[in-house]
Amino acid sequence: MPHGRLKFGYENPGVGPTEAFENGILAEKHGFDFFWVGDHFVDLDGARLEPWTVLSAVAVRTSRIKLGSGVTDPQRTHPSRTAHSVASLDTISGGRAILGIGAGEAMNVVPFGLPWEKPATRVRRVAEAIQVIRQLWSSSKVRRVTFGGDFYSLKEAFLAQSPTQRPCPPIYLGAISGRRMLEVAGRYADGWYAWLNTPETFRERWKTIKSAAAAVGRSASKIDGSTQLMVAVSRNAVEKRKAFLSAKVTLVLEKNILNTLAEGDLVTSPQYQNLLASAKSVKEAIRIAGRVPDAVVEKTAAIGGEEEVRQKVEEFQRAGVKQVTVAELIPPSRPRKMIEFMGRIIRRTG
Repeated sequence: MPHGRLKFGYENPGVGPTEAFENGILAEKHGFDFFWVGDHFVDLDGARLEPWTVLSAVAVRTSRIKLGSGVTDPQRTHPSRTAHSVASLDTISGGRAILGIGAGEAMNVVPFGLPWEKPATRVRRVAEAIQVIRQLWSSSKVRRVTFGGDFYSLKEAFLAQSPTQRPCPPIYLGAISGRRMLEVAGRYADGWYAWLNTPETFRERWKTIKSAAAAVGRSASKIDGSTQLMVAVSRNAVEKRKAFLSAKVTLVLEKNILNTLAEGDLVTSPQYQNLLASAKSVKEAIRIAGRVPDAVVEKTAAIGGEEEVRQKVEEFQRAGVKQVTVAELIPPSRPRKMIEFMGRIIRRTG
């Protein structure tokens, strides 16, 4: 069993800004350690919020919970703007800001006139953006920074607004299963913001992070290994079927993970990151979802009552996970009930 108390995060579901604000306050009340808000212009379903506005509002009504983007990409927003936004949130919150950053999605880039870069290019861009952001957080009028990279350059640059946390706010890398992104997490990140793991895949992917950290003289023990867990409270057969379908659609969209877990090419449709937001994409995912075995859902989701969810959480804790982030399977119908439900799990988990 890993040492230290397991931490819990709440990933805000597809709701509007007012509901998200209320969820953040409620999450702190019920013992969550982290509140995450996605950074998308659009998605296949649900509202998508501007995270820094919502998180700043939550900050002034809370005192303990950490506040992060889950996750920002460095193509739509220049690292200097991201660094500035996080520094401002960090000051408003009294040192509780977190930057979650990842490689982005086509649906948030292509319709807005930006090129959809190759995976290797996007990985390099993220790694460079992290370096730029950290340098800007350490800058000042008397300590200006110069940087020359493949994507970004700084010349005697500084931010007049510094973050509160020292040496700087933590950066969590949103990486799923690609080796190159996991290696970036090991080299540069303070946390791994993972998605759709089983305890076994978490262990395997963590080995890559650990090896990459060691190669640059870092200890992986300093990296917060977190994973999102799909959760649904099912009180009857109808709710259970709905939750399983939602999980299967999610797995179809993340076909690389699904095919790994199913040990075969179960799905050949495009990976989520390459899709554009359209009703057609959702309809196709629902059509294919019937192919997904229930056993695969059971590996990646916690569906049932308190005992079933607690057991799944403990499985991840034994695998070395330091933070479990709850991703509600059937949003946005009852986020308040989910937060209250998970509050009981949090109180029972050491």
